Amino acid sequence: MSEQEISRRHRKRNFYKCFSDTTVDELESRLIEAATREEKAFYRSMLNLKLQLEQEKIVGEMLV
Repeated sequence: MSEQEISRRHRKRNFYKCFSDTTVDELESRLIEAATREEKAFYRSMLNLKLQLEQEKIVGEMLV
């Protein structure tokens, strides 16, 4: 495996870890404070994904 591939995989893991460690409240704050339209769209997407994952956990617990 090349150094470039290893670096790419490491960045992906770091991005996922950063996302999974971020709370809904933090994402909401970042969305409100976003300066550009693109930044707002990014944080809105991340917030929606985080809420969807939380919802799946709750629904899954209720079904079990």
